[in-house]
Amino acid sequence: MLLLLAAGCRPDFGPSLSRVTAARVAAVRFEPAEAAPGASVTATAFVVAPGGATAPALDWSLCVTPKPTTVNDVVDPACLQPGGTTALSSTAAPEMLTLPAMGCRLFGPDTPPQMAGEPPLQSRAPDVTGGYYQPVRADLDGAPTIALARIRCALAGASFEVASEYAATYLSNRNPTLTPVAAYASDGTAVALDAIAAGSVVTLAVGWTDDSPESFPVLDPLAQLLVTHREAMTVSWLADGGEIGATNTGRGEDDPALFTTTTWTAPPTPGTTHLFVVLHDSRGGVDFATWDLIVK
Repeated sequence: MLLLLAAGCRPDFGPSLSRVTAARVAAVRFEPAEAAPGASVTATAFVVAPGGATAPALDWSLCVTPKPTTVNDVVDPACLQPGGTTALSSTAAPEMLTLPAMGCRLFGPDTPPQMAGEPPLQSRAPDVTGGYYQPVRADLDGAPTIALARIRCALAGASFEVASEYAATYLSNRNPTLTPVAAYASDGTAVALDAIAAGSVVTLAVGWTDDSPESFPVLDPLAQLLVTHREAMTVSWLADGGEIGATNTGRGEDDPALFTTTTWTAPPTPGTTHLFVVLHDSRGGVDFATWDLIVK
């Protein structure tokens, strides 16, 4: 009886995050994927919506408020408040923006500027790939999304010799490239994307080009050595119909496979479902695409 009561009182968390029920910014791709502070980059938003990807006008702005060590969020809360960012433009086209010249002081390893009336800030520690990021805000109908543009800063905490080696060997990140989606039945037989049986469960597979996972050096601060790593790849799956199995799949840096899979349960009635796929590499690179899944 207690088990039945527990099941009956289970909260309803609503649709899965993979179900697209309203327009939202699913990703932002920066080109180039990594750039020095003061450089120009292009930001392209991937807005998913029921019925397919769209290109609505977004309000773009830059966050220039460094995050105190007491804040556990990705950015300082001020960057999500009205007036908390520096406005750029409102456009449906890709946004051309100039990264702030002080990016490595605000969000990197260089000594942060002293804010009037505030205690001194600490420099930012890198992520596990040695990276630092400039927050960029994109507002869709008043709903903010924070995207992170990777900025190239000098290697901190290293000897002169190691820092020189890093500067000579490190290659800035490039965006990965998706390859087409394929569908398979439970027995491994290929299923055409325009002829999926209503109510059936198929395996969806998507890949990336063999040059997408790049190698890069990361500092081991104790050994004072550069250790070579390979980018991990993560795919986010979204759809405006049916049910996605695993929302996020991918490959670790030691896994050489160039594809990943999830399952999709087709709707019980014929129609077209829009599948949205976002590919991330572990240094902040992005690619995205949309495919139609036609249920018959």
